[in-house]
Amino acid sequence: MTLADRLNKIIAEQNISKREFAKRIGVSENYVYTLTGESNKITTLSPSLAKVIAFEFGCDAEWVLQGNKE
Repeated sequence: MTLADRLNKIIAEQNISKREFAKRIGVSENYVYTLTGESNKITTLSPSLAKVIAFEFGCDAEWVLQGNKE
């Protein structure tokens, strides 16, 4: 599972828009679209952003970063 897949899974499970996801983690909507798009241009996140996502959405930061601990 790619980073984009994991982020799209969180967005789908939370039943929120990518705009709402961006707002809740404090990044631009364009950045979220780049992270979650088909092109998979960005394949890694900073550990600090992974922790924000994990805290905000109740998932594991290591899973967000690497796909571990599913």
